[in-house]
Amino acid sequence: MKEMKIKITIAIVVFFNLTIKAQELNIKINGGPSGILYDSSIGEGKLKFGGGIGVGYTYFFSKNWGISTGIDVMYNQNSFELNDGNTINSYEVDDQTSAFEYRVTPSKYKEEQHFIAASIPLLIQYRTAFASNTQWYLGFGGKILFPGKQTVKASANQLQLSGYYPDLNLVIDDLPSHGFGQLTNWKDETKTSLDPTFLLSAETGLTFKIKEKTQLYTGIYLDYGLTNLAKETPDLNIVAYDPNGINNTQANGTIGNKRIVQDTRYLSAGIQIKLGFSLAKEKSQPAEPKTETVVQTQVAAPVQETPPTQQKIVETAPVKTELTTEERNYIEKKPLAFQEVGNTSVTPELASRLDEIAKILNANQDTDLNITGYTCDIGTKERNLEIGMQRAQAVADYLKNKGIQSNRMHLFSKGESEPLVPNNPAENKPLNRRVSLILIDAK
Repeated sequence: MKEMKIKITIAIVVFFNLTIKAQELNIKINGGPSGILYDSSIGEGKLKFGGGIGVGYTYFFSKNWGISTGIDVMYNQNSFELNDGNTINSYEVDDQTSAFEYRVTPSKYKEEQHFIAASIPLLIQYRTAFASNTQWYLGFGGKILFPGKQTVKASANQLQLSGYYPDLNLVIDDLPSHGFGQLTNWKDETKTSLDPTFLLSAETGLTFKIKEKTQLYTGIYLDYGLTNLAKETPDLNIVAYDPNGINNTQANGTIGNKRIVQDTRYLSAGIQIKLGFSLAKEKSQPAEPKTETVVQTQVAAPVQETPPTQQKIVETAPVKTELTTEERNYIEKKPLAFQEVGNTSVTPELASRLDEIAKILNANQDTDLNITGYTCDIGTKERNLEIGMQRAQAVADYLKNKGIQSNRMHLFSKGESEPLVPNNPAENKPLNRRVSLILIDAK
């Protein structure tokens, strides 16, 4: 045992010494176009100048190759302009609880955007042999980017705020006290949340030895996002509806609205300068190793134990249970009610019923479920098909969390078609915002 401890201690000391010889700490500064690369069918985004700083650590496991990590902080800037002549729609409820289509028609709408982000890189680094004072280096790999909130400064020469009530076939565009009217020279500021993303990263350039243990890196870099930065908010208009008047109309921003911006990828490129500080120790004469007397004792041969006899486990097939008429009626007869306009979330009332349905389905594994979402006739047919599918998906997600396998659930949307009751009068509309469940028995 004592001999083993000595060997382990020696191995740790040797590994530590080798690692120290190969370490390098660095600090860096960079700058160039940095921000969000927008893809929009009704507007245009532009990158602006950004920059960052970082600290890093590189472990060189050979004269040429190493692996780098650390932390970087970047300041990013963008602008985004909407093309004139576009109207942005959303569905809202006024102060009289009446649902309507909120229409915003801007003129010369523009956003100035900026945000700060932190990233953790993991790069493979190559540099030419250490024979001369000037070397070429290349780094490639990835980063995880953690963006802070984006600050949006929005402005427009003119905003026309209107409300269309489909039940009355009425457009209201000049009622400022209730949130409809025209604003000129409008400005506002807001903040929007962004999602983390993975980046492909590369850097290259030249290094110069300026001191015995100091390297100067000069070159270029590129970071490109693999996923969208924007959090999707498809029902959010560019400005918020305020039933108390138009004077305090607040900006929502455009980045999360898929009807305006279809793709949001991070992009940063430019010039980079780094200072690398080697942590290699000077070679010195090794100290005379101390010798220790190791007392060896004979260890009795281990007694061989007879391996335990493995017992065969006989699996019995689960007993199939048949659904009762009461259970079938409980699931199928009464649709799941989504009474609010545009609501696609499972309410506490629905959750208690879905808990019981999950218990029934878990007790009978040979039964599948058709889940179909419906809406009333407010909004376009295409949008209603989307909401119907979102309602069906919300029910399926809830049941999945209760143990129901995804392959047992089949999702459909019929939107505003096949209403449960006529949509007129308006009091009937909430009854048509629903999800129906149909049991499918295995053959």
